[in-house]
Amino acid sequence: MNSILKIITIFSAFFICGCLNFYTSSSSSLLNSNEIDKKYIGLYEAGITTTDSYNITSQSYVSVTVSSGGVVTVNISGGYISFLNNIYKENMVKLSDNSYSASISSSGYRYYFTFTFSDYALNFYFDRNDGTRGSGNLTKVR
Repeated sequence: MNSILKIITIFSAFFICGCLNFYTSSSSSLLNSNEIDKKYIGLYEAGITTTDSYNITSQSYVSVTVSSGGVVTVNISGGYISFLNNIYKENMVKLSDNSYSASISSSGYRYYFTFTFSDYALNFYFDRNDGTRGSGNLTKVR
């Protein structure tokens, strides 16, 4: 009777450990699936061309800061647009190994972003729901 109790205890311990390991690995992989890869952390800056809904082009300055923890801060200024907002990893969608998209609302507009990273650059694209859009290559500053 004593040996049967030991066997049941051992099997129960393995079963509980297996369930706990399955749960933690599944939930952590779901939480981090859309987070931007840590190798892209840094500050990217450049001037880009923006076009408004009337096809009038202007120059804007963009800075994108990728922080640890999955927060991306986008600052667009100049021309017909002024935007400063944080995009959290919950709003990011991983398109490929180096490409991500996001969609957020700010000041009554809906913004759609695409971020495509290379070694020391970021191809940046945005589209606002009123037809304003812009794109450009940003250089990694730090």
